[in-house]
Amino acid sequence: MEELRIKPIAVIHTDFADKFGIPRQSGRVPELKGTIVMEPDYRVPEAFRGIEEYSHLWLLFDF
Repeated sequence: MEELRIKPIAVIHTDFADKFGIPRQSGRVPELKGTIVMEPDYRVPEAFRGIEEYSHLWLLFDF
């Protein structure tokens, strides 16, 4: 089997210290906020062109 390598392009910062306190349905807690910090290679305007046309983003993550 081939090895799958995943290269992170960003990190999300929230008030949660670990994954066990994070609500499964964050829409039920609208006051929750987080910040996505892109890696330097991805901090370019072209990466976000047109993003305002969407109401949601899918974030794939791993702990």
